[in-house]
Order: sequence, then structure tokens, then C-alpha cells
Amino acid sequence: MTTRIAAACWAVAGVAYLGLEAITAAAHPGYRYATNFISDLGRPDSPLSPLMNTAFVVQGTLFLAAALALTRTRRGPGRGVFVACAAANAVGNVVVAMVPSGGAGIAWVHVSAATVAIVGGNAAILAGYRLVSESRWYRLVSAGIAALGLLAFVVLAVGAVTASTVILPGAVWERTCVYTIIGWQLLSALRLLRR
Repeated sequence: MTTRIAAACWAVAGVAYLGLEAITAAAHPGYRYATNFISDLGRPDSPLSPLMNTAFVVQGTLFLAAALALTRTRRGPGRGVFVACAAANAVGNVVVAMVPSGGAGIAWVHVSAATVAIVGGNAAILAGYRLVSESRWYRLVSAGIAALGLLAFVVLAVGAVTASTVILPGAVWERTCVYTIIGWQLLSALRLLRR
């Protein structure tokens, strides 16, 4: 039963996040996925910012809820690290929603929270994929997804620190390191439901 709860939490969070982001982006004049950052959708001047900020909270909360549900019945190495990383993702997402980008004087809070959410989520993949499935293909794909997410985050950080474009716009790297988390949780939900 807890396995199905974990799968449901991950599936609902992933679908809700992507859906609310798409609705918010469609209502934002001139918004482009390739050049605008995700956080632009949660800014106070974004027409549907409450929807995007809800997406951050739902994603973080249900990501953690799934990790807690899964570790109740699964044994194995990395359970504590998995929950800690999922909690970091949750806290980061909630703070991102509560302190949107564009706020005067507290931009560092938003950036720090986004970093915690992104690194925590991708690290959770590495710590938790063994708890989801014994399948070799699933484990290889999960490790690859997490590696891609962390690499994209490093490139994003380098671009931000050097104020330059590293091959692709920063928004592409940001989406990559966020969508790896969403993609993995949807894949994991399907894997858990098939068992």
C-alpha cells in the first residue's frame, strides 16, 4: 500500500508541476521556455504567479511524502540520505514559492532555496533509486538522469557566476536540472505501479 502511495505522490506531483507551469507560461506575455527562467513565472509581476508557486509547493511536498512512504517498507542502504535529500528538495521548493525571484534585497534567499531544491532532488535520485527497483535498466537510467541533472546544475552555476552563456542559455540548463527530478519521479511512479 505504501508503495502505491509513493507512486501516486510522485505521479500527481510531476503532472501537477508540468501542467501548472505550462498554464502559467501560456499566460505570461512573451515567455519562452528556452530563454526565460522557471522562477520568472513565480514573480509577483507574472499574471498567474500563484499557480506557479503552488506548483513548487506541491512538487516539494509530494516528493518528500513519496520518499517517506517508500522508506517505510523498503530496506536498504541510503534510506536516511534519500529522505534527507528529499526533505532538502521540499524545503527548497517551498522557500522558492514563499520568496519569489524579483524581491528587493532578498534575491539570495530565492537563489539559495532553488539551489537546495535542485541539488537535493537530483541527489535524492542517486540515494533512492535502489529502493524503487532492482531492475538493472532502471538503475542505469536513474543514475544517468541524476548525473545529467547535477551536470546541468554545474553548468548553470558556472554561467551565473561568470555572467556568460555556456553553450546554451541558462534557462535551458535550469530546466534540465529541474526536469530530471520530475522525469525520474514519473518514471519511478510507473515502475512502482508495475510491480
